Amino acid sequence: MDDFWSGRTVVVSGAARGQGAAEVRALFDAGACVIALDLDDDLAHWEGLREHCRSDPQRLRIQALDVADEVAWAALAGRLRAEGVALHGLINNAGITLRKTVTQTSAPEWERVMAVNLSGAFFAIHHLAGLMPAGASIVNISSTAGLTGYFSAAYTASKWGLRGLTKAAAIELAQRQIRVNCICPGLVDTPMTRTPNAEHDAARAAQFYEGNRLATPLGRGADPQEIAQVALFLLSPQSSYITAADIPVEGGMIGGGLYWQIGLRSGSLQAGA
Repeated sequence: MDDFWSGRTVVVSGAARGQGAAEVRALFDAGACVIALDLDDDLAHWEGLREHCRSDPQRLRIQALDVADEVAWAALAGRLRAEGVALHGLINNAGITLRKTVTQTSAPEWERVMAVNLSGAFFAIHHLAGLMPAGASIVNISSTAGLTGYFSAAYTASKWGLRGLTKAAAIELAQRQIRVNCICPGLVDTPMTRTPNAEHDAARAAQFYEGNRLATPLGRGADPQEIAQVALFLLSPQSSYITAADIPVEGGMIGGGLYWQIGLRSGSLQAGA
């Protein structure tokens, strides 16, 4: 437990499973109080986190919230303000994917992805920043899809947009000594990256995961906890001079992926070497 986090509160969206749950666990283990948000508060969805936090359950507050619903964010901010809660951190982790190209994506599909992945983060910052004291920190979870071209049109556009939102918020909130940064994960081993969906059956979902793994020089997907530790760093005083930054955590997929692939295909490099 880190004394810095004792008595400090952080909001995490998309917190019930996968990467969001890993972020909640990391914060709880550091000593923070965590307000964990997801679409519903059904006990079954939260069983793992409740078990992890059973040593001090009062430091875990679970709440149902649709990040695309601005009224819900305003209501949350109002409740926290009435309770006198100061927020020392916010992780905008909630996101959905849609593996469709520009011409395959319908207008409602586009709007839903944007609502969750981009508007959700905007609403969170807009309504919760007023509860943050100097020294607080916001972390937005973008993607390597927000650093390069990717066939998934709505997802890619939303993640590029999240990087822009990060920079706009950072230059405004710097006046109050609140930092805003963006993590751009590559392949992360979570249900979202492995689970079949409307676009990919089980076989294609497996192919998608394996294709991403093979495009990663480190040769594997990240454990969600590896992303969570970067988020914890960005929320902490150890990163006190970092703001408006994009932090790739992607096993070399973007930073070295292009010429790594060329090296493999030309025989100049060997996978795993």
